[in-house]
Amino acid sequence: MAPTESFAQSSGWSAPVALGAYWFPDVAVDGSGRVHTVWSSGGDGFDTVMYAAKTEDIWSRPVDIIAMPQIAGGSEASRPTLMVDAANNLHLTYRYTTVYYSQAPAGGAGVPGYWRPPFAIEEGYFSRLARDSQGVLHLVFTQNVQTETCRICYHVFYVRSMDDGFMWSDPVDISVQATGAAKPQLIIDSQDNLHVVWEAGYGGSYGQLSDPTSVVYAMSDDAGNSWTRPYTFDPARGKTTDSMARNITIAQDGNGHLVTVWWAIPEDIIFYQLSMDGGQTWSAKAPVPNVLGIWALYQSRLDDYATAVDSAGRIHLVMVGRRNLEQTRSELLHVVWDGSNWSNPDVIASYAGDMPEWPRIAVGLGNQLHVVWFVRDAENIFNSDAGNYQVWYATGATDSPAIAPVAVLDIPPPLPVNEVDSISSEILPLATSQIKPVVVDDANAPSQPAALLPNIQSENDEVFLLLLATAPVLALIAVAAAVFSLQRRRRIG
Repeated sequence: MAPTESFAQSSGWSAPVALGAYWFPDVAVDGSGRVHTVWSSGGDGFDTVMYAAKTEDIWSRPVDIIAMPQIAGGSEASRPTLMVDAANNLHLTYRYTTVYYSQAPAGGAGVPGYWRPPFAIEEGYFSRLARDSQGVLHLVFTQNVQTETCRICYHVFYVRSMDDGFMWSDPVDISVQATGAAKPQLIIDSQDNLHVVWEAGYGGSYGQLSDPTSVVYAMSDDAGNSWTRPYTFDPARGKTTDSMARNITIAQDGNGHLVTVWWAIPEDIIFYQLSMDGGQTWSAKAPVPNVLGIWALYQSRLDDYATAVDSAGRIHLVMVGRRNLEQTRSELLHVVWDGSNWSNPDVIASYAGDMPEWPRIAVGLGNQLHVVWFVRDAENIFNSDAGNYQVWYATGATDSPAIAPVAVLDIPPPLPVNEVDSISSEILPLATSQIKPVVVDDANAPSQPAALLPNIQSENDEVFLLLLATAPVLALIAVAAAVFSLQRRRRIG
């Protein structure tokens, strides 16, 4: 599962580090530079949201911050997404059959009990969250809308919260199309305008759309009160399987221009388009130079691209692709838009047989790049039940101006430190102290603690912890009661 070729020395990226099983990770960075990751996993009858954090190059031990009983007949990918706000609170969305929202202080996110009780948004699948300059939370998610012509067609819905996620508005369908949708991405620009992109086609259940597909955009310039009609990039695409589009992502560069990047299939060309007027009009498509898709190697319908912006306003794109037509390896690539041109690609990791997927990127302290992704093992590319899928992490840096870190204090765990495994210096509940290590199969990986797989945590674990914490008090009460009873019997006798 480790990359079959290392580019850590030549590309400036760290050697990839395994975080744990299983798939669909996300990443965010708080004001201190601490890296927070979540991903979807499960086992022993539970579907979970896993969490781990990195402070000064040391990773905490993964813990399941959410554990949901598996539905009869199979497991559900929890598809978590993560966002950090200016007050260093983490905002989480995930799914069971319903999309849920929760939040926790960054300094206590490793303790499941510090996460706010989840708020059920609506039945749905994909979700994405952002916060504007006024503190309003904006959320998009996909939900099935049945019609006579399309029994399974997921639409993109929008909701918002004016009170930090305690209450949410009624959902509004912003896709308003007869077909389905998948993989929505949401950004808020410097003027607090909302911009959403997604894939369109029939379906949307379990993350997939049937061919053919197109890529679509909508925006709101009044804080989500109203939305433009969906705009299809390269509208001829999506009519037949001879011309499709997938994996669209969006960002705003330092010039204030919107940039979308998407994958043209079957040509395997990566196109980008610009808007210099806040999404009102878009330039003609042009290829991102020196990168290609992987349709010729692996016809993925579950992958996605991602972007993040550094302190200089440069857009960092991460994607799975190739650098030339003859290439038989799949590569996790990093490309930079500087406001006028694209850089040559950096190779973060390269694979022969195994397949990387679902990269996500975050920028910390202005110039530190943090990327997560997962890898499907070659023997079980399309068999997730038998697969040995792993989540990975790598970091790099840019020459953009650094932003000074701020203090984000750890919140003490609810139990005395001496009752937690002494290996753990991070915030962890006692229930995770019996985790078994995962071997990192990478000779080039930096020296640091091995990633660990968690035991599944249930509500009964929290009851057990409460009993442990209150045992001394209960013992004193029992002794006092016994003394009182003895004295009473003596008085009666």
